[in-house]
Amino acid sequence: MRNAENLPVKSLSEIFGKRQNQEIYVLADAGLGKTAFSKYLANVWCQAHCPDEDMIKFFFKDDIDCMREFDFLFLVLLRDADNLCCIDDLIFQKIVSRLGLEETISIDVLLKILENEKCLVILDGLDEWTHPDKECNKLPRLIPHRPSFLDDQEKCTVLTTSRPWKLELLEPNFVHVGEKVELAQLSYGSAVKLISRILQTLKSYRDKDALHCDTIQLMETISQMQNSKLAFVPLLLIYTTCLWCNGIQIGNSIVDFYLEIVELLLSRSSQIYGELQQWQELSSSEIPKCFAEYDNCSKHFPRLLCLGKLAYNTLFNETKENTLVFDGSVARKYLTPDEMKFTMRSGMLSESTSKTLTKKFSKVSFSHKTFQEFFAAIFISSQSDAWKTVQEKCRNVRDILDMSKICEFMSGMNADLMCEISNDLMSVINEDEITRNYRTSTGGGNMVYNNPLYNIQEMFMSCLQEMPESENIQLCLQDFFINEDTKHSKQLQRLLKQNKTNIKSLYINMRYISSSLREIIDLFSLTDLSHIQKLNYEGYREEEAKINRILFPSLQDVYLSRCKLTNDGNLSENLARVQNMQYLYIGEFTLPHKILETFLNFISGQRSMKKLTLNRLYCKEHGRHDCKRLNLNLDLSQHSTLSKLDLEYLPGRLQLNTSTPSLVDVSLSDINLDESSLLLSRDMLNIERVELWRTEMSAESLQNFIIVLKNLPQSVTVKMDHITQRTEYDRVRENIRRSQIFHVIRDNDSWQEFEFKTIKPSKE
Repeated sequence: MRNAENLPVKSLSEIFGKRQNQEIYVLADAGLGKTAFSKYLANVWCQAHCPDEDMIKFFFKDDIDCMREFDFLFLVLLRDADNLCCIDDLIFQKIVSRLGLEETISIDVLLKILENEKCLVILDGLDEWTHPDKECNKLPRLIPHRPSFLDDQEKCTVLTTSRPWKLELLEPNFVHVGEKVELAQLSYGSAVKLISRILQTLKSYRDKDALHCDTIQLMETISQMQNSKLAFVPLLLIYTTCLWCNGIQIGNSIVDFYLEIVELLLSRSSQIYGELQQWQELSSSEIPKCFAEYDNCSKHFPRLLCLGKLAYNTLFNETKENTLVFDGSVARKYLTPDEMKFTMRSGMLSESTSKTLTKKFSKVSFSHKTFQEFFAAIFISSQSDAWKTVQEKCRNVRDILDMSKICEFMSGMNADLMCEISNDLMSVINEDEITRNYRTSTGGGNMVYNNPLYNIQEMFMSCLQEMPESENIQLCLQDFFINEDTKHSKQLQRLLKQNKTNIKSLYINMRYISSSLREIIDLFSLTDLSHIQKLNYEGYREEEAKINRILFPSLQDVYLSRCKLTNDGNLSENLARVQNMQYLYIGEFTLPHKILETFLNFISGQRSMKKLTLNRLYCKEHGRHDCKRLNLNLDLSQHSTLSKLDLEYLPGRLQLNTSTPSLVDVSLSDINLDESSLLLSRDMLNIERVELWRTEMSAESLQNFIIVLKNLPQSVTVKMDHITQRTEYDRVRENIRRSQIFHVIRDNDSWQEFEFKTIKPSKE
């Protein structure tokens, strides 16, 4: 488990120990153990309050102590909510009534318990719950309603489990979103322990050394699988171990891996329960080629296709709710009674039942979400028209990522169809706000792993891995990322070569890459990229960075960081190749002083830019101290489209002119300003924010800045700290505090932090 800071959670006290966290959300994708965790909490609570000597040894003492703090625990499975939407009603109907305690515990008594006692209410499966709009018009509709007193007391804690997408629908400042905890996949050590226990159960080892040897051998086999991450999902790890124990060679592709599992389940079910009545035989052309090696899968293909239709229609229903766990009547629309029994006995479907005084309910689900996606892919691959419905659901990048596993399965079942689909998906990706923002920003690549477009690339690499190597197999992709994780990927090489004329953005991070930029260019055929718009290159002081080979004329967004140019090459000459530069980031370059002067003059002449960031430019000859005595000039007064300027740690005494009407946001940090510098002028009618961090400026410059600020017609927010003219800075701050023209937002004298904004009368 990991908390909001992505730090591992080692005990329950780290989750429940903070008494201010009365709302806790446990998030995980399907199959990673949200319900198991909820039931574990209930078991720990039982051991804490009524210990069983034979059982308590299996629980951690810290967890027992943590659960002992709660006087009551209520576990509610939201998948069985039956149109209930209030926490007290859910507890009363699903727990109190089922235990036959209505006469002892009335709804009023229950409310008093929740209000006055230390309670833990567990709501499991928020993503499988739908608010009954017809029966209730209360707000909010995305979570069960809390009794009003829960907002003001600190005794009752509500823990809710959910898939992440459901929580994303809540408003950003929603009051009920408190502590977030993520359930992760098994660690390597946990996987080893689970495999050892499974092997012991299946083969009853008497020799511990033999058990250890087989466990390590199986882990080595899993680590060599192309989709080894999947094997760290508990259920799939169990299946993998069963395949290995049955002497079945685990398939290299993900489709083969799942077909082997289904083949094993069908074989076992037929042996134990007998064969079902034979369907009319299908011709080999009607069965996907990937099924050919699997006798039971081929023989039962019509039934698997029915399962696929069920998976398809539940995954892509009108709402995202009730997709993984659905009413039994839905399953019976697609499967006969005998087929229902067969799929239940095989383990591909599972069913749970619940009763009220007048009704009996059944809920059906696939054994794991990826199996549901696997069967849905079978249906889509066999019924190409089904993709049209799926396409309607893919409205943005995140929707496509939700489809990633289905696309991967389809790639192994019907590669031609997946190639057609990739064109449709790319149209959606191009129109997404995430894509537009990424292609028109100068941000760095530190958060690349959280970039949805990086995840899209991973999805297509996985898809290509499932496909045969053929010139006719081409997937459409336009945003590419090369780093230490992808530098040796044959799939990425194929994708880049297939899309050479379509590339819109290219990210290259040379950290932990031993190859040179020239070798990377040759390996991935990064030449003549005629449509590329964005380049992000982080060289990490590579000895020979021939960046001129990747600075193409079509670029609009250029990010260059930590580069050492060959023979102190002229940065201006390299950038001059870019004919329509609008977004520029230059960071952590060491250049000769004359080259620095030439570069800043070059920037002054680039008048089509919208955003400019210069960060940590170093003078090779003088260093920072000696360079302060030398002038550098940056004149942006003729830039008519520049809206954001960010300058940090530039050498020399900078003569800066930012007097351009288009500027909205200016940030200066560790800059030594010349007395003639002009930060603000009266014609800067769009300026909204100015930040001055550790800025060296004269008293006169600071006074002029405040005078112009007062005379601007719009409100402007200013943040300052550690201005070198400390006496004048303190006097300016005191005048601002007393003035009616300014509103002070933050004032920290010990840190010299000061934030304020000008107050302008309403236009009305």
